[in-house]
Amino acid sequence: MWRAELAPLRLLGDTGVVDTIARGVVHRSFLVRQGPWAVHVLDVDRGACWAPVAVKGAPGAIGRTTTSALATSLAQSGTVAGAVNADFFLFAPPGVPQGAHVSGSRVITGPAARPVFAIDSTGRPWIGELSASGVAVSALDSIPIVSWNRMSPAGLAWFDSGYGSEVDTLTGSVRVVMSAVRGSVVSVDTALSSTRIPSSGGVLVLGPRAPGPVRERFLLAARSRGRFDIEIRLLPIHPTEVVGGFPILVRDSAEVPGLDSAGSATFAPVRHPRTIAGLASGGRRLLLITIDGRQAGYSVGTTNRESARVALELGAREAINLDGGGSTTMVVVRNGRVEIVNKPSDPQGERAVGNALALVRTVGAVCRG
Repeated sequence: MWRAELAPLRLLGDTGVVDTIARGVVHRSFLVRQGPWAVHVLDVDRGACWAPVAVKGAPGAIGRTTTSALATSLAQSGTVAGAVNADFFLFAPPGVPQGAHVSGSRVITGPAARPVFAIDSTGRPWIGELSASGVAVSALDSIPIVSWNRMSPAGLAWFDSGYGSEVDTLTGSVRVVMSAVRGSVVSVDTALSSTRIPSSGGVLVLGPRAPGPVRERFLLAARSRGRFDIEIRLLPIHPTEVVGGFPILVRDSAEVPGLDSAGSATFAPVRHPRTIAGLASGGRRLLLITIDGRQAGYSVGTTNRESARVALELGAREAINLDGGGSTTMVVVRNGRVEIVNKPSDPQGERAVGNALALVRTVGAVCRG
């Protein structure tokens, strides 16, 4: 049962504007004079059956779409309250998230050396670092799999159709195409062109910097034995939804040390537009936050440490920085109509991004406060 409404948020002594989007989802906006900062918050009561979901614009990892377009697409098939942009992304291949992306328990891109915002198999939000752990077994030999739907230059990676239709070229790699039927090897590919991923099965990719003995064992198993049994999972949780970010800003209701040096000299201590995901009120409350920037006289953006301060002032006990800059976008959805509520900083307006984090109404679910 949905409980009483959570207490109003306060930010740095400034009161804001409150706009109720749906029961359990409130859009709060603040104009903070000392920045100046324009801060928008989607304040979500998790007990009201709203679930954050990771969204890509098209099947697979590649491709960029605006946050508003992603929300519009979701709103056509379900009840959506709003969304923010999510992870940093690559420009080549375009739109591939730099961190993990899991949607509906399906791995689209696997973990990198970056933290994530995730929903675990019990429905609870979690901020931390994921890893892929697996093994490719052939006869009595086994080779560790260290990456899932992400290249590993010095190790073995597993690619399945969650990533898309092709494995990117990695010069010097060995690619073994696998059928789902008895784990049989279809082909061994060392060409420079991309490799097709079968819709049923996958591709094992051994990176060019893998040790020589591992490469020999891998080729022997692929060419002589002609089969592998694949086992792989994510640790330390079993997530259903994941988006990546960097860095973690708040842990156990305190600013994480070293935020001034987390990232490049033009990222961490410099004011930029920011997007943040946080947890407050003992985990009952989800906060999706945007801070506009690069707009003198209106909102200048925040540094990493200032972002942590904003999250803490809003009551976050855990918070992670998502992609920012021109990507920072927040939308709300009313009766299927999508509205951008912040002011993206790119001159041309909203930027196409790699993925988004959207709020979707769950039907028939057991809500956990």
